[in-house]
Amino acid sequence: MIRFIGILFFLSLSGNQQVSAQENEIAQKEKELVQIYSKLTSSHYGDFDTLSYFSNLFSEKLKHLLSGNKNTLQYPFKALAGEGMPLSIGSICNITTSKDGLFRIYSWDTQTGGTMHFFNAIYQYKTGGEVFTTLCNLDEGDPGCYYSKIFTLKAKKKTYYLGIANGIYSTKDVSQSIQAFELTNTGVNDSIQLMKTPEGMKNSLDLAYDFFSVYDNSERPIAVIKYNEKKKIISISMTNEKGEIVSGNKFYRFNGTYFEEVKTTSKSKK
Repeated sequence: MIRFIGILFFLSLSGNQQVSAQENEIAQKEKELVQIYSKLTSSHYGDFDTLSYFSNLFSEKLKHLLSGNKNTLQYPFKALAGEGMPLSIGSICNITTSKDGLFRIYSWDTQTGGTMHFFNAIYQYKTGGEVFTTLCNLDEGDPGCYYSKIFTLKAKKKTYYLGIANGIYSTKDVSQSIQAFELTNTGVNDSIQLMKTPEGMKNSLDLAYDFFSVYDNSERPIAVIKYNEKKKIISISMTNEKGEIVSGNKFYRFNGTYFEEVKTTSKSKK
């Protein structure tokens, strides 16, 4: 019995040491990523070749780290999230994870834009007991977006994820979307159509608006699109003909198969 307990203690100690070594390796790689991004931001107003080099290097190094270690799906990445970073660097990467811990999105500003910001994103997810990493493929000229939240939607025997995406096209023109995702045996389905609109079924509900109409709101990003997980209702702020946020909301409720509009209210801005 004593020998058996000793073996268990040795295996436990060995396992803890292995986890600690992996965490130390991840922490070191995270530190390298912070250094690369610092060079990227310092090159923002320099020549474009240098800027592109560090931007691509950051993307490649981050993807390599995530795909090379499945434990990164649960790792906090506090430095990349901006914790303890100087104000000149701030938050490098928006990292949002689903409540079940199976789906995570990393998104960041590539620093290759001007007043229009260009973002890149990586999906990391667990399915079939394995962890996978996929770099989001954008069409040429697509500035992309950063993701600030992931909600979970249970529907019969399926699980969907609703990501809040944010785009910045100028100091004035911005957007927010709620996009549907599904994990499959072949990867992340980020084009599943769960939203019924007058134009047909869509993968997302989007709102483009004038940021200056709500700039005094200290929340960042400002939640002009909200989701009630308990009631399974999406609420979207209303805008006027100038794109300014006004009082009132448009509501979409999940009917068990898709989201459909159920109520619209609109009032003039006070």
